[in-house]
Amino acid sequence: MNYPADAVKPLLLLLVAALLAGCGFHLRGSADLPGDMSLTFIKGIRQFGTLADDFGAALRLRGVTVSDSERYATAVLQITQNTTEKHVLSVDIHGNVLEYEIRQTVRFSVAAADGRPVVDEQSVVLSRDYIFSSTDVLGKQREEQVVRATLQENLVNLAMLRITAAARRCTGCP
Repeated sequence: MNYPADAVKPLLLLLVAALLAGCGFHLRGSADLPGDMSLTFIKGIRQFGTLADDFGAALRLRGVTVSDSERYATAVLQITQNTTEKHVLSVDIHGNVLEYEIRQTVRFSVAAADGRPVVDEQSVVLSRDYIFSSTDVLGKQREEQVVRATLQENLVNLAMLRITAAARRCTGCP
């Protein structure tokens, strides 16, 4: 029996979706954060800086409301360290830089409104390298900005995964 190709495609997509859902697959960002974090205040960084924006966006993506006030929050995401370093990786025979590495470290913890730790303090560290050219300084400066922004977004996503993992380990904790 021959089926038209247009009729088979939706059925195949439905079958693949059912198989993925059955194996526990979740799209990135769909993991559940601890219930204590339903209204979270971000503390320890500039309120309107890019790291606060990235953490806020990541929390909202996961169904958390970001609070403007610590007083009304059900949890506090405390950022205790945010450092970025830039290192020379390689130079040419004349001593001109050919390649840089950017390394960012974010140290964080999460506590419930009553002060009870939800996620113990921990660090996430990532680094990226990029090729530098002294003949294209403006283009390479823009590339560095993009590398820094992408690195920070990836760090925030790693932090969210750590928070999710801590919540899973602590299922049933008091």
